[in-house]
Amino acid sequence: MLALSSGVTQAAFVPGTVPVQQTARVAAGSQIVAEENMRFSYAPEGMGKEYVNQPRKPLSEYVGASVEFCAYPGAPDEPMAWDPMRFSELYKVSGNNPDVAWLREAELKHGRMSMLAITGVMVQSSGIHWPGNADISFDNTDWATAPTTLPPAAWGQVLLFIGLVEGQNSVGLYDLWNGVTDKREPGNYGPAFGSDLLSKDPVAADKMRLKELKNGRLAMLAIMGVAFNHVVPGAFPGCIYN
Repeated sequence: MLALSSGVTQAAFVPGTVPVQQTARVAAGSQIVAEENMRFSYAPEGMGKEYVNQPRKPLSEYVGASVEFCAYPGAPDEPMAWDPMRFSELYKVSGNNPDVAWLREAELKHGRMSMLAITGVMVQSSGIHWPGNADISFDNTDWATAPTTLPPAAWGQVLLFIGLVEGQNSVGLYDLWNGVTDKREPGNYGPAFGSDLLSKDPVAADKMRLKELKNGRLAMLAIMGVAFNHVVPGAFPGCIYN
C-alpha cells in the first residue's frame, strides 16, 4: 500500500504531467459530449450538470442579440451575438446560474416596466392625470413623491393586480432558469396581453418583438437618467424631468 501510494505521489508531482492529465481529461470530456450531443461544461456533478448539458437555445438565436455591434474593422466573418461579459454562458459554470431564456424574460419585464414608468413621468409632469375623488388626489405632478400620496388601499389594488397577472402566467416560469422553454416563451403573457396581435408571419412577428425590445432598452436608459437627475440635479444635462 505504501509502495502504491509512493508511486502515485511521485507520478502526480512529475513536472509536466499535470497539464497533460488535465488536457487528456478535457479531451475525453469533449469526446463524450460530441458523441452524446451535449454541451461541454465544467459544472460538477450534483450542481445541475444534467440541466447544463441539455440542448439549449443560444443567444444568437434570440431576437435582438445585437449582432450589428460586430460590424467593425477586424470583426469575425460571421456575426456574433453582443455579449462582452459572456453573461449568456454563465449556465456553463453551474446550474445555479440562469440561462439566456431567464435573462431575456428579465430584460423584457424591466423594459416594459420602464416604458410604463417613463411614460408616466412625462404624462404626470405635464399635468395630465386622473380626476381622483375625495379620498385620492392625483394633483401632485412630482413623479418622485406622488406615489407617497396614495392611500394603502390604492397600492393594495396595484399589488393585487400584479399578483394575479404573474400567478396566471407562472407556468413554466422557473423552467426558463434552466433553459426549458417548451411551456413558456420568455415574455409571453398570452392572448390577454397581445400575443395574438402578432403577425402570423414569423419574420414580421420578430420585427415587432425587436421593436419592443429596443424601445424597452431605451426606456430603461431614460428612466435611469431621470432618476439620477432627481438624486443629483444636473446629472442628466438637458433633462426637464427631475
